[in-house]
Amino acid sequence: MTAKANIFNWMIRGALLASLGACASGQTHISEGEIYDPFEEANRSIHEFNIALDTLVVGPVASVYGAVVPEDIRTVVENAARNLSEPNAFINHVLQGDGDAAGTTLLRFALNSTLGIAGLADPAADMGLFQHPTDFGETLGTWGLPEGAYIELPILGPSTVRDTVGILVDLAIDPLNYVITREQAYYMLALKGVNLIGKRNTYDDLISLLLYESADSYAAQRLSYMQNKRYAVSGGQTEIEDLEDPYAFQ
Repeated sequence: MTAKANIFNWMIRGALLASLGACASGQTHISEGEIYDPFEEANRSIHEFNIALDTLVVGPVASVYGAVVPEDIRTVVENAARNLSEPNAFINHVLQGDGDAAGTTLLRFALNSTLGIAGLADPAADMGLFQHPTDFGETLGTWGLPEGAYIELPILGPSTVRDTVGILVDLAIDPLNYVITREQAYYMLALKGVNLIGKRNTYDDLISLLLYESADSYAAQRLSYMQNKRYAVSGGQTEIEDLEDPYAFQ
């Protein structure tokens, strides 16, 4: 067994242990519509750090990026970064037992990597084949493993125990990691980083509303994240109104 295979096995074991730990810690007693956040004090400190980082660095850089880089170039970067995420999404759709999404994702990658010139264009979308993004955190959710405690990560932002483990496993199972060189991996990482800056610019109004104009930005971001994650894991069966918003009437 290779070193990478050993790492993958330990990731899977860690995911199971983390999820079982969430059950043992009492998450199963949390009522539907509530959020399990036993680390709120520490999370809020990290949240303040993340806001400061966004205010001083990420936000200004994203604004300059949006003002200086032409929209066509930004679209090319977004297309390429999206195409690079397809192999990992394919693996997760297979693990989730979603054959339709897996087939669409594989076909999108094949078309965009060839006709789209390494993903610089998105001809698959023009054919009605749209992206189905997913990750290993959602895979664990479809397997019935609990989300665990809510966590805010430095730089990366909102997460849960399950989704944090999922981030690590996604790094291990991404097929591209096994076929590209180290130098290519650096270019791929840089491309994804630039795309994140682009997304920060694209969603500036929404992010500003969430982080800088809400009565409690921590609670607002936590609620938004958990709504979206639970909706994704349930396959669209969980309504966003199911989560109580303590600031909805302020």
